[in-house]
Amino acid sequence: MSEDFELLVDRQALCGTGPLWSSAQNCVYWVDLMRRELHTYYRDTGVDEARVLPGKVTALAATRQGQLVAAADGGFARVHLSRSGLEPVVQVRNGDRMSTGGCDPAGRFVACTLTHDAELRASGCYVLEGSRARLLLDGLTAPGGVAWSPDGTRMYVVDLRTIWIYDYDAERSRAYAGRKWVVCAEAEGSPEGIVVDAEGCVWVAMHWSGRIHRYAPSGDLETVLWAPTRRVTGLAFGGTRLEELYVTSACFGYDEPALTADPYAGSLLRFRPGATGTPLTPWQGL
Repeated sequence: MSEDFELLVDRQALCGTGPLWSSAQNCVYWVDLMRRELHTYYRDTGVDEARVLPGKVTALAATRQGQLVAAADGGFARVHLSRSGLEPVVQVRNGDRMSTGGCDPAGRFVACTLTHDAELRASGCYVLEGSRARLLLDGLTAPGGVAWSPDGTRMYVVDLRTIWIYDYDAERSRAYAGRKWVVCAEAEGSPEGIVVDAEGCVWVAMHWSGRIHRYAPSGDLETVLWAPTRRVTGLAFGGTRLEELYVTSACFGYDEPALTADPYAGSLLRFRPGATGTPLTPWQGL
């Protein structure tokens, strides 16, 4: 393994995704979508605690006190850690199940949907407002990541091999004027997890290639890092100064020879990229 990466959890998660740093708990939450597991990796002790949930969680957000809300199955739900439970809040219309998500600069939870057969433009992106879900974007196909610029004026959405950029009104949680920002070549891998650093640069996990890209605000590719597994899926800044980048990965579809060739697939990794993240706005609750 590269000296720059640390192996934190050797789990062989089928589809590790949705990493979320919680400064209140000094931990990283992440999920194995296909096994319906919610993991809590405690930074101080190195312990990874797994809970089996009654539904498939794909994205998480947390309050300052550590309460969690999730994009789960076909809508939004509260997460009850003490009893490994999900309390449905509201279902959404577009798509077959929930996908990527995160908190916008105002602390609203935004999550997208996808269709199982990647039906063109049949998915959407929703904002959780109290006990209702408002459609923020439609016409998406298979969104794999969502993030915002440090000043909250830009929203990035990964959909298939394209990273779209939208003008964003954080006060009203509205996205406008969507346009293609970066189109990734097939040889680079499939863009999925996305996160923005304090300089406004965009980091993207390129599934199936092991590449992690850093794009300048202009869209120019500045840096390419190579993870110790081809199957990188999600990224989250964390640590006391947000100087660490946590990386989830997957191993679904692998047989034993493939796992032998790619032994870190499905693990939770960490490295220090030389950049720092921006503090996440806590979820404002229901």
